[in-house]
Amino acid sequence: MIQRILNSKNLVAFLLAAATGMTLYFRVPFPEDNIFLQVMALRSPSVFQVLKYSYTLFLFSTPYIGYSVVLSGLYIFALKAKQRIRAGRLPLFPDPRKRDDLFLVVGEVHNPRKQVPAENPQWLVIPEWGLFTGVAILGAIGSGKTSCCMYPFAEQILAYRAADTEKRIGGLVLEVKGDFCHRVREILARHGRAEDYVEISLDSQYRYNPLHNDLDAYALAYNIASLLNNLYGKGKEPFWQQAYTNLAKFIILLHKVAFDYVPLTNTIPPITHGALSPKPKLSSDQAPGQMRKTSLQAKRDPANRVYECPGGGG
Repeated sequence: MIQRILNSKNLVAFLLAAATGMTLYFRVPFPEDNIFLQVMALRSPSVFQVLKYSYTLFLFSTPYIGYSVVLSGLYIFALKAKQRIRAGRLPLFPDPRKRDDLFLVVGEVHNPRKQVPAENPQWLVIPEWGLFTGVAILGAIGSGKTSCCMYPFAEQILAYRAADTEKRIGGLVLEVKGDFCHRVREILARHGRAEDYVEISLDSQYRYNPLHNDLDAYALAYNIASLLNNLYGKGKEPFWQQAYTNLAKFIILLHKVAFDYVPLTNTIPPITHGALSPKPKLSSDQAPGQMRKTSLQAKRDPANRVYECPGGGG
């Protein structure tokens, strides 16, 4: 009881000051019969009125200040020094499948200023409108970013309205390792959404073609050249890098003109064929005329040309 009163010390001080002020207002009224005040009222009525209302105001404000000081001292030195906070229990974790609104539980809320338990802890929640901006998870290696954040967050989002085909949540998962994709598949299967998992890879039914976009041929060729540099390394001479970049550009232009579609599998093999295949060596005793003849035969012979159709044929 005393703790509740002291926690509301401002309200208690206001009530006590009001009662004290009303008592003083009737017991000790403003002395208008004083000869000096009567002379002041005749010579300067405005000053007299200010003095009169100030006297009435001080009858209420002065007790309020006094009561506030006394109650604050009791709260600081008597109650708060012996106060012990009983750690309360968190409410039940809201089941994602039974939530009426979409939100994400990311932690717990206790004392905002000290690392002590709270009497009424709550869940730290990000509402639906806060999920459109994205969530960043920062931490060192092995600190639990995946197991403590990504897995629980994905569980809550994918389990929301899992039985409702119109309101359940979908998404796109981009991951390098592949472990998180397997866990997403397990989460979907656990909530009856196994058929919603669609994997985009080289072995699946659905694939992604990075060359099927509105970029020009040189921009696409430059992206392929950057990919080849990452796979096979960058040569010392920039001439050859510019050469296979131009080759990729012309192959892309050829596919766009002939078929209006540029498949990635038909673009990279012609470029890497010359780099990965052994080059024929000419003997030192071969005549220059024979070299030119061999070169002309290679140009005229269709079997030596490298070209692939959209169907994948060579």
